[in-house]
Amino acid sequence: MKKGWKHRAIIGLFLSDFKAAHNIISEGRRRGIEVLSVSSLAELPFSAKVIITSKKDNSKLPVPVLFVEDFPSYKNLIDRAYEITFGKDCPKFVTVSIDPGEKRTGCAFFVEDILLRTSTYSDKRYLFDDIDEFFNIHKTCRKYIVIGKGAGDLSYALEKDIHERFLGAGQVETILVSEDSSNRRNVFISARPSDESAAFMFFVKTRGKLILCGR
Repeated sequence: MKKGWKHRAIIGLFLSDFKAAHNIISEGRRRGIEVLSVSSLAELPFSAKVIITSKKDNSKLPVPVLFVEDFPSYKNLIDRAYEITFGKDCPKFVTVSIDPGEKRTGCAFFVEDILLRTSTYSDKRYLFDDIDEFFNIHKTCRKYIVIGKGAGDLSYALEKDIHERFLGAGQVETILVSEDSSNRRNVFISARPSDESAAFMFFVKTRGKLILCGR
């Protein structure tokens, strides 16, 4: 686990599909989140607030359950499991914060004020597909996209493309934020690439406004 970037959380996994279980554990490990695979409910620790299973394997489980069949990717499955461990069963708002670049675009995904993950994209199509999936698993939430401005016309072109792509995705609001000070050393996620760290800082700069608007 990367110190200072993730809180400790344990996600239970009760799954007979070994390949799927391996992929889910790998996705959690990549993000510094512990996914504990168990073969019986007796092995499930009290610290596990959610368990991932399948509709085939499901039995009477003592904690909230997420079914692998209900999610478009393991990435989104871990997103949802992680937020539930911190009491965000019904979050009020989610945010995607973006640092536009000519070659690479950094992105950070938040549920309310909890960082779920960061990513870097070299192809805008993959960025938009990820945002689309993220919003789809949070259909009832208010949705915000924060964009850093200052990289020439990149931020305005990106905002235009986002409006065209996500106009019908419910309550989606875009916010442009100055890139001033976004490149300073980020002690919270210092191990992340600079593009992802900048995206994180854009959220920090707008956090107060987002919390007020997202209530």
